[in-house]
Amino acid sequence: MPGTDLDERTETATTLTKFTINLVKRAVRALEIATKVTGDNRTDTFNRAVQVYAYIVQAENEGKAVYIEGPDGSRERLLLT
Repeated sequence: MPGTDLDERTETATTLTKFTINLVKRAVRALEIATKVTGDNRTDTFNRAVQVYAYIVQAENEGKAVYIEGPDGSRERLLLT
């Protein structure tokens, strides 16, 4: 993501690190939904999710607010709790 520590576009498949994680049912369902909507595999979806989470947390720590804008122009503040 531009302007953050996450802007590492030079990563290659050789820089992979394998993790074993335990997910709660809610997270498993969210992962299933995301992979179905995007067509991406679980690994790619999880990688993107972690990057988005880090971006949002970093923005919040800098005093910024993150909003989701609907097609009608309505806005809702995104809060991670």
